Amino acid sequence: MLEIQFAPLQGYTDAAYRRFHNEIYGNSIGCYFSPFVRVEKGNVRNKDLKDILPEKNEGITLVPQIIVNSVNEFNILVDSIVSLGYSQIDINMGCPFPLQTGKGRGAGLLSRIDVVKALMTEVRNCQEVSFSIKMRLGLNNCNESHELLPILNSTPLKQIVIHPRIGRQQYKGNVDNCTFEHLYNEITHPIIYNGDILEVEDIYNIASRYPRLAGIMIGRGLLAAPSMAMEYKQGISLDKEQKLSLFLKLHEKLFHHYSCILQGDAQLLMKMKTVWDYQEGSIGHKALKTIKKSTTIAKYQAAVSAIQ
Repeated sequence: MLEIQFAPLQGYTDAAYRRFHNEIYGNSIGCYFSPFVRVEKGNVRNKDLKDILPEKNEGITLVPQIIVNSVNEFNILVDSIVSLGYSQIDINMGCPFPLQTGKGRGAGLLSRIDVVKALMTEVRNCQEVSFSIKMRLGLNNCNESHELLPILNSTPLKQIVIHPRIGRQQYKGNVDNCTFEHLYNEITHPIIYNGDILEVEDIYNIASRYPRLAGIMIGRGLLAAPSMAMEYKQGISLDKEQKLSLFLKLHEKLFHHYSCILQGDAQLLMKMKTVWDYQEGSIGHKALKTIKKSTTIAKYQAAVSAIQ
């Protein structure tokens, strides 16, 4: 049975979500990856560091993820994360959003071979940390990942997570399993598959197609179906009511947590609405629309109560 890893999603999988997901869904996730930690104005973004504080992530295995465009940013981030006691760090080479790729970060690194070489030299020299990479097939085309293979294979890496799209696609279009298969056959490190895993059956299909996989990473699919990893690991199938019941327990814990730390109803309402972004399939369009149109906490709570 493959390990299931929870992909990082900015604005969704923060420390509270990770911790409560783990509590409710039965330790079904092998490790959670943090939304990327970044450098801002020459320093580590404080908000990102707070999210990965060990005391906020008790009970789970957390792998901090960094996004960089240079060796200088790499060293700043690694030093800060190691000072918190972490010994494993993931390097984001897959973020497809132009705000990052335009600055040479995320998938933007895949076309910058010299920078990748320099970063991998730092990885080799930083022996107290185990590094992994989350990547796409390229930024503009699949040849970019092919050209990086000798560099990656010669670098000690814990694993490589591959999302079989190029950065320019973002999340549109089909995954390119043909190119993924080439990388799967050529990469010498443990490989994790990531992309378009929407139900338990997809996990079995990918595992069957690629029997040497070390695991599967799921992001949006787990936000939409938070019980997916638990069902896979425990060999069970929950009905719609059971899934909704568990999700409402997660919602309750998140509501209480954010009520305690956010200032004012407006902030709380904005944050809680995002919890439902991927739930249209489970509660229906009408119920989701009612939640999203709520203008007060009282109306929001009434909208949530109506679906129970």
